[in-house]
Amino acid sequence: MIARKSALIIFIQILNGILGYIGLKFIALYMEPWEYGVIGFAYGFVALFSIFGQLGFDQAHVKRISEGKNLGTCIGTFLATKTFLAGLLASLTISSIAVWKFLLGRGFESPLHEQAVYVMIAYFVLFTLTQIMISTFNAKKEIAKAQLPLFVYTLVRVVATIFVASYGLGPLALAYAYLLGEIFHFVFAFFLFRKYPIEKPSLGCFKDYSKFALPMAIVTSCTIIMTNIDKVIIQLFWSATQVGEYFAVYNLSRYIILFAASVGLLLFPTISEHHTKNNIKKIKSLVIKSERYLSMIVFPIVTMMIILAEPIIHILLSDKYMPALPVLQVLPLFTLLAVLSRPYESQLVGMNMPHIIRNRVIIMVIINVILNLALIPKDIKSIGINLAGLGAMGAAIATVASYFVGLIYTRVMVWRLTRVTGNIRILLHALAAGIMGIILYQISNMFFIARWYHLLGVALLGLGVYLSVLYLFKEFTKDDFNFLIDTLNVKKMFGYIKEEIRGK
Repeated sequence: MIARKSALIIFIQILNGILGYIGLKFIALYMEPWEYGVIGFAYGFVALFSIFGQLGFDQAHVKRISEGKNLGTCIGTFLATKTFLAGLLASLTISSIAVWKFLLGRGFESPLHEQAVYVMIAYFVLFTLTQIMISTFNAKKEIAKAQLPLFVYTLVRVVATIFVASYGLGPLALAYAYLLGEIFHFVFAFFLFRKYPIEKPSLGCFKDYSKFALPMAIVTSCTIIMTNIDKVIIQLFWSATQVGEYFAVYNLSRYIILFAASVGLLLFPTISEHHTKNNIKKIKSLVIKSERYLSMIVFPIVTMMIILAEPIIHILLSDKYMPALPVLQVLPLFTLLAVLSRPYESQLVGMNMPHIIRNRVIIMVIINVILNLALIPKDIKSIGINLAGLGAMGAAIATVASYFVGLIYTRVMVWRLTRVTGNIRILLHALAAGIMGIILYQISNMFFIARWYHLLGVALLGLGVYLSVLYLFKEFTKDDFNFLIDTLNVKKMFGYIKEEIRGK
């Protein structure tokens, strides 16, 4: 059942990725990069304050419910906590804008930037409240209930995005498309959540949550800073146009992270449950298998994105975004590094070692911020320092470098604490992806990939080469193929979804 739930996550994320791409394509065709840059800045700016909407309580909620604590009390306590945090998020963001404008006498590049920020505040407040339901579904490992509202959000947002882009309604209307999607996300999640027990909040329960949440708050805060500060720094030192170029390329890569993160959400409560029963052997087996399958999926995707970066931008986006070509040839590496870390992060948190993840992400964010400040700006005139001036490319390098350090730290600590060495056979995935990459590079030099069906054909050829190499090394076997086919069985998948939605 874990495999089927994982397959559902991947399937929904693929659908979300396809829908997200369609929306991105309409933006690329009918809007200018600077308009998308306004949204990228507004999203990144408010996302930095979304730290205060989480503070580690989402993970604490999943942890305590997976340990078998009283569901009604947990939900009641979590509901009260998240409502307060949503208000804190909004008030701190608005206060920071007031300080920036009225006390420091500064402003935004355009009035649209500020207006888009206010729309994004509403978006993130509603998102914070939606996590009350989604985190409960994840804790109960009710993956269909957790993933279907996300699909509804993406569908509504993309339909609204297509309308906004096609009619040239501008960046502020695009911000409202995000908000409209989140409204549907909240409503559908609430519909699925309506029969869950909600009891009076408990001070003891809140204290229990806080013990786990404190180190995780640092983790989530640093992660949010690391994934959003680059867009803010690019806006401060360059322009909305370069933010838009970077944000578009980033969004092409991020769906890989989303499905890996979603699989991690399933691993976390499962490992936590096994840890409660002291079943260490089961935990190690689950982590190794997860690492193998995630690695097998992600290596060819990342390699294709890097090798075929130019036709990907030309076909999937627009030549207006071609200045971001070097970024797409570097940035996807961070998704590979993040995916390879994910099973071990879930293991550490599930085994009640969030302090290790806290230390990891603190190291990563320090490296990320320092490199962003060193590589993105041309200079900091106020203190007379000349810097690298790489712009968006500097942000890509900073992101990849910080995730590389994070992977090394995670693997070293997991080995020291649990003696789990990982699956050495993932090196075969790297080898197969490398061979595939060489062949695709030669093809791209000999053949101009100008149409979507050219790109699809080349990608399928590359995938065939990748699987053939793995088959020769007996890393992709008949058992793997049969397991994949059974896991993706549509009839069984819909049966599982119907049973979960009906509460069986």
